[in-house]
Amino acid sequence: MSGQFRAAIAEVVTAVGPLTIAVAVLSTVFLGFSWRTLAQLLIGAAFTTAGLFLFLRGVRVALLPMGEMIGAYLPKRGAPMLLVVTAFIFSFSVTIADPSVHVLVAQVASFPNSGIHPQLLAILLSGGIGFLVTIAILRILLNIPIKWLFTGAYIAVIILSFFTRPELVPLFLDSGSVSTGPMAVPCIIALGLGTASVLQRKQSLADEFGLVGLATLGPILVLMVWGVFM
Repeated sequence: MSGQFRAAIAEVVTAVGPLTIAVAVLSTVFLGFSWRTLAQLLIGAAFTTAGLFLFLRGVRVALLPMGEMIGAYLPKRGAPMLLVVTAFIFSFSVTIADPSVHVLVAQVASFPNSGIHPQLLAILLSGGIGFLVTIAILRILLNIPIKWLFTGAYIAVIILSFFTRPELVPLFLDSGSVSTGPMAVPCIIALGLGTASVLQRKQSLADEFGLVGLATLGPILVLMVWGVFM
């Protein structure tokens, strides 16, 4: 077994293990000890560990190199507009496939009186991520200070929240962190790293990061605008 393989397994076990122990202790304290419950918990933890390991390996082997290659190759080819379009399609695709998005959509679907169509919600969430990632890539290309984008986006969110249905505002605010899940975040970062790596500016560290922060605001803004008119 290679060292890289063992490190990947250790990373997943380190993430799932403490949570499994915590749930086991809490269930024993509040629900009482049960061999059946303990067995179900251990089986679930084993499936979670295996699934997370395969998921992370797939992301690192395929999606991360793809995002970094897109971000680095297209600017070198002198195709900034193609980079912008590709960034939207890439970020939209990885977000709509993100497990956390499907969890949120399933939760919303359990409330039929919410007035929100689950499939439309998934599209709006992914579109919001794609829109703000595109803006973030343009920021890198045009060398726009990130603080101005953050300031404008947060002001827009605050203003729109006064015109959106009050009961939906908490859901819309949570949508940003939910959409930037374990699949979307690494790919967005890789896309930014690839784009910034070919610019060779002194502030490249500031260029390479901040995309996830901006992307988090995408679903919030899109859902807030949609909430005003729904």
